[in-house]
Amino acid sequence: MHTMESFETVVPNYSVPPAGRSSSIQTQHESLNDMSTKSLNSVRTKWENALMSVKSRLAGTWFERNRGLLIRLFAVFVGLTIWDLYARGQPDYLFPGLELIFESLVTQFREDDLVGAFMNSMGTMFLGYILAVLVGVPLGLAMGINRHLDVMLNPYINAMYVAPISAMVPIFILIGGPTFEVRVFIVFLFCVFEILIDTYEGVKTTPEGLLEVSESFGASKYYTVRHVIFPHDLPYITAGLRLGMGRAVNGMILAEILIEFVNLGGIIRSWADVFRVSGVLSIVLLLMLVSIILTRLIQLLEKQIIDWEAEK
Repeated sequence: MHTMESFETVVPNYSVPPAGRSSSIQTQHESLNDMSTKSLNSVRTKWENALMSVKSRLAGTWFERNRGLLIRLFAVFVGLTIWDLYARGQPDYLFPGLELIFESLVTQFREDDLVGAFMNSMGTMFLGYILAVLVGVPLGLAMGINRHLDVMLNPYINAMYVAPISAMVPIFILIGGPTFEVRVFIVFLFCVFEILIDTYEGVKTTPEGLLEVSESFGASKYYTVRHVIFPHDLPYITAGLRLGMGRAVNGMILAEILIEFVNLGGIIRSWADVFRVSGVLSIVLLLMLVSIILTRLIQLLEKQIIDWEAEK
């Protein structure tokens, strides 16, 4: 039977370190911890600097400059893939696949006068859209600047903006007949209020501080509008132009379907009458592509105008 021996007997050379030596050991441990922390921070800083260097190099590459476009194209690719996969289990007359839609579009370009119909529809749309820009932008600026004009016209503008224009088409036909001018007028009504209201809101949201500084320096009304209000209003105007473009396409198709069975609207109506969904969707996809391209062109124009204003 073993007896319990003291710790000093088992470990004869062990001695309890004095208090001063214990503090010294603790100080050494703290120094080592500080050195380790500094080393880790130094390594982390080096990695962060390396990543920043890589990002700065990639910033000038083609992929980085066009990252937004690539993301959009990838999203479109995913959407079209899902469409095509789902369409394979559906009847063609109800949910056609992409191949059938593109075949229908190519056939119309080759055999039918799709190019002529497309050009005529674009002519109607652009004429109504240009008239809407020529009316909406100046009138929106005038209403935002002149309080009396704002009070007088605001109720009518808001009423027409919320009014169902498609329900008023029969009235326009009774007044003007199924003519080209009536179709242009419908396109005009569809997009003018988007442009006008966005322009008006841009003027109304001009910071009061900018107007007060301009007034304190004795600037004329024209100078204030040209160099203070208009630059601030420019993004609002271009936003209205983009929204108005989409509305103009809708108005053009509606006018051609309801007033005269002509151009792209007439083609859509003819395909719908014989239940050819692939033919209808081929024209719809064509119009969507045109709208995207035109909207992108307006965005590029906006960037050029803003850069030009900044350089002045």
